[in-house]
Amino acid sequence: MTAGPFKRFASFAIDFTLIISVVFTLWRIFGSGIAERLIDYGAQEGLEFYVPLAFHVIGSTIVNYLYQGIARGQTIGRRFLYLRMSGRITWWSLFMREVVWKAYIWIFAITFINIDYFGFALYLYSIFWILDFVLIAFTRSRKTIRDKVTQTKIILDEVVYPF
Repeated sequence: MTAGPFKRFASFAIDFTLIISVVFTLWRIFGSGIAERLIDYGAQEGLEFYVPLAFHVIGSTIVNYLYQGIARGQTIGRRFLYLRMSGRITWWSLFMREVVWKAYIWIFAITFINIDYFGFALYLYSIFWILDFVLIAFTRSRKTIRDKVTQTKIILDEVVYPF
């Protein structure tokens, strides 16, 4: 049985919390010194905002990809909620699933859109979240676009009682 949207979102929230804590720790160790050096050398105005933002977005994408790959798709959040990723799980399929189809909007927003249009990027991202929810909740296969492209699915492993 494929998993519903609320369990999938809860497992994402657990995994996201772990990933962000790693990225913030890496920022405290490595990134803050880089930002201070850029500001000391008289970098362009506004760079003190872009550097930490780019570090966190790109860092969370990389950490998430490595986390998914090392765990072979069976992350702590999924295990905690009795979910399992099944299908063709390779480094390439995880790259397509986690980087191209999940983080592409944030990378696009940070890299190519000026800060004046950042609200538009958030709007696009929320549309994709709603689309994911609708596809998971209201289709028979309960698969998102990234599930269909990468030939994976999130399966419910727990016992479902009929009462």
